[in-house]
Amino acid sequence: MNRTNKFLAATSLSATMLFSSVVQAMEIWRFDKMAGQDQDEYVGDLIEGAEKVLTDDGEADQATRVRDLFALHLGNDQISLGMTEFQKNLARARLADVERVGKEPNARRLEVEDALAVTLKKNGIDLPRSFFTVMKDFKPKHTAAAKDKSGKN
Repeated sequence: MNRTNKFLAATSLSATMLFSSVVQAMEIWRFDKMAGQDQDEYVGDLIEGAEKVLTDDGEADQATRVRDLFALHLGNDQISLGMTEFQKNLARARLADVERVGKEPNARRLEVEDALAVTLKKNGIDLPRSFFTVMKDFKPKHTAAAKDKSGKN
């Protein structure tokens, strides 16, 4: 396991243990079943929620760093630096979640919020506990297309 993966695993497990009592966050497997439009809305609202909880916690400078991270595009990239890092961390968390549940079926499932928290932590931004409940009232608006056994639409 390379150094980055070890760091992500340690950070993710730390976040998991620290926030294990929070149940309002979106488990990755549930997120993956949502329609793409709902996923996009969820992630956008989650990023805005991170900014809000930081501002409410008296960390307006950190909230600005979140906004800047997700606004920064390098070169001709269509996706921001923050979103690219988040998507990579979400993919790693998705794999770690499947592996954990495969070894221990009763393991706490990793959540989309965990992936964003790791992304921000790697960029020097620590989120307060209240972040893990910002999306507790989210309701998907679209119907996800049925996926075949290969995972494709």
